[in-house]
Amino acid sequence: MGELTFKKTNTALAVVLTNVTFGVYVPYWFISRRESIGELGKVQVSYNWLKFLYAVYAFLAFYFVIGGAFLTEMGTDFVETFNIINTFIGLGITYYSVFRVAEAIEEKTGDEIFNRVLLILFHIWYLQYKINRHE
Repeated sequence: MGELTFKKTNTALAVVLTNVTFGVYVPYWFISRRESIGELGKVQVSYNWLKFLYAVYAFLAFYFVIGGAFLTEMGTDFVETFNIINTFIGLGITYYSVFRVAEAIEEKTGDEIFNRVLLILFHIWYLQYKINRHE
């Protein structure tokens, strides 16, 4: 059975941070744990896409806080359309990364510890919960 070196973070805090930061915390979670993910072996996680997602989410979070005051109606419509497209791209990147990390953790520990439905519903929150519980 392999040892996990992931940072333990309160799961409720991860949920709060995800919501307070308008989703910026999700790609940050992967980027900040890059070294621990790398210790799992060859894991297919694209950090360039996660960094791109982080930057886009940060821009959109800034926009949602104060950006609407500076745009015309057409500009607001454009950003809202961009946000919808980015949501689907972000979900794809997030789920791909979550499942790759979960598979690598299971391979390293030799246990099937992740419920795939819960991974879909709770992504990094469920990963962090299971990491916190792993001995």
